[in-house]
Amino acid sequence: MATTLRRLAERAENKPAPDVYGDGALIEDFEDAIATLLGKPAALFLPSGTLAQSLALRTHCDKRNTTTVGLHPTSHLVLHEQDGYRKLWGLDGQLLGHPDRVLTYADLQTQAPDELAALVLELPMREIGGQLPEWEDLLAQAEWARRHDIAVHIDGARLWHCPAYYQQSLAGIGALADSVYVSLYKDIGGIAGAVLAGETDFIAEAKIWSRRAGGNLVSFYPYILAAEQGFEDNLSSISDAVDYARELGPMLAYLAGVRVNPATPQTAMFHLHIEVARNRLIQAVDEYAAEHDVIVLPKPRAVDEHGNSICEISVGRSTMEHPPGFWLAHLRAALAIDASGEAS
Repeated sequence: MATTLRRLAERAENKPAPDVYGDGALIEDFEDAIATLLGKPAALFLPSGTLAQSLALRTHCDKRNTTTVGLHPTSHLVLHEQDGYRKLWGLDGQLLGHPDRVLTYADLQTQAPDELAALVLELPMREIGGQLPEWEDLLAQAEWARRHDIAVHIDGARLWHCPAYYQQSLAGIGALADSVYVSLYKDIGGIAGAVLAGETDFIAEAKIWSRRAGGNLVSFYPYILAAEQGFEDNLSSISDAVDYARELGPMLAYLAGVRVNPATPQTAMFHLHIEVARNRLIQAVDEYAAEHDVIVLPKPRAVDEHGNSICEISVGRSTMEHPPGFWLAHLRAALAIDASGEAS
């Protein structure tokens, strides 16, 4: 933490004055840069993705005079926000698609109700291991929404992964949507914060909702400086991380009792389903780290329907300091668990 703050203090030396309630060159230049990166005319810095997405959907709903939005069953709004989009923002959610696979154009054709204000497309989809729809299907989904006057909103918390898979620029992907949210700490490494991008009138309305919701803080400059530093440090390496994950995932799939989801990673993240009970896996990983000073897995984030532990592997610069074989060897050793579930 101290090292981070020292770097930010050095970065601040030649910067303009702090932003004040969203105004000032520091924040406005940053918002313009992200808007350009995403191919949109305007952008708004917000303290969290939860706020960014909720006010985006409320803005789309107000424009279309309906409160229903289309959501995948694994959407962050459905699973991790305590029903905020309904309780606080007065919206209704229509679940579309199957929780174990990506949303498809066929799902929209067969499941979507007559009236939707907006369709949320998470790119990539975290809960199923960072999977993505194929590009042609994604184009069909966006075109379907436009034909029905439905706004497309991209939940792009990890959108930075997608250009490597789609062989499209961030702006090219953003062109499919009316609004795009991106996180400034996931993969980028900022302290906190998010950016919402879209048309100028949309962002103007979003600013009003941000003020209403208490999101327009007096200053954001520490978060802006940290995000700028994060982009310089990390953005250019994410495509390499995707390539690394695509090599590492299939290697780990050869380990007994391990399934990789998806079988070939599409982004710089994937899930391991491991045939070891959650508490026993945590114990094995902790014991291995204490002995070898290598943390081979994060703590399981969930347990699947078969009782297997699900660990999320997220590849970044620190992971890539070692070749994939390094992680394969250490994980094989750490998972030396016999059939009774005890370390062998």
